[in-house]
Amino acid sequence: MSTMTPIERVVAALTFKPSDRVPVALYFQSAAQHDFVELDYTWEEALNHPRKLFQSIERQYTEYGADNFFLPIDFRVEGEALGSKLNYMLKCGGGMRMGVVNDWAVKTPADLHKINVPDPTKAGRMPVILEVIRRLKKKYPDVPIVGFVNGPPDTVADVLEGRYKRLYVEMAKKSSFIHDLLELCTQTSIAFAKAMLEAGAVAIATVEGGMVDEAVSVDQYAEFVVPYHRKIRDAIGAPYIYHQCENATPFLDLIVNEIQPICVAFHDSVDLKWAKEKYGKKVAIAGNVGVSKADAVMMFGTPEEVTAAARKCLEIGMPGGGYLLSGGCEIHHGIPPENIKALVQAAKTYGVYK
Repeated sequence: MSTMTPIERVVAALTFKPSDRVPVALYFQSAAQHDFVELDYTWEEALNHPRKLFQSIERQYTEYGADNFFLPIDFRVEGEALGSKLNYMLKCGGGMRMGVVNDWAVKTPADLHKINVPDPTKAGRMPVILEVIRRLKKKYPDVPIVGFVNGPPDTVADVLEGRYKRLYVEMAKKSSFIHDLLELCTQTSIAFAKAMLEAGAVAIATVEGGMVDEAVSVDQYAEFVVPYHRKIRDAIGAPYIYHQCENATPFLDLIVNEIQPICVAFHDSVDLKWAKEKYGKKVAIAGNVGVSKADAVMMFGTPEEVTAAARKCLEIGMPGGGYLLSGGCEIHHGIPPENIKALVQAAKTYGVYK
């Protein structure tokens, strides 16, 4: 088979069509810090400046060789657009830090009535993201752009004072207030996703970072996670890619059968062989070379060890198609750049379909 473009390769994997090789699709987020250091930008200035952010994002393809562009690369865009305030500075200075919320938009239930779904063309840093997508689409038309929206509970944690601790309490109380806030965050994600698609993104990815198996039950996941993601999936009219942090095993039936994403990505704590056998004919699978545990090969291993781990994933995932090689969670700043390149090269060397 002749060599495919990245967008052809990714579409083939998502739709179980023949492909030249397995694509590499990365949730490329705080690893942008490597590029910011080289470009001599702080997080704050890069995330607020279309040209500087574009220079970083394009390196996902030109420097590392991934088969996709992924942005936003930070998690705070929706929360900031809804009125929360960020801080970027470490105590030691330097500005090399992804923004964190230090003033929440919703402190009491009454505050919920003071905020509305933001206009993505005007609110916070959303316009910066949209401009970068337009520039990427113009310069790299053959590389798929994947827009990222936070899962609604994760956005709630960026809007509600007390973050997940307060969210879990409100969930236990089954308060109507938390459902109202989840709905506001869902509609915010829908508006932002549609704007990214209009600007040139071809798919939308999401993540659940706080609604993990150690914190919530399957019943809570069904009530406070599934309906809101399904609303986003139904509203956007584009491929929806879903990542669950930590051990997604208890939730995968709900994710695959109720949310129904085109692709599910999961942490290395999920058994890839089990997931491929159970779900691999129903949904495309992305994963799951370790990135974030104490023995995570991408963070602590050599490039040779990353290659070996990626090769094992390829041997499990690639038969029958519907597989994308990826890290088991976000590609973060603790991962050496040479290990990111080793992951990509493994797909080119060992992920070729005969």
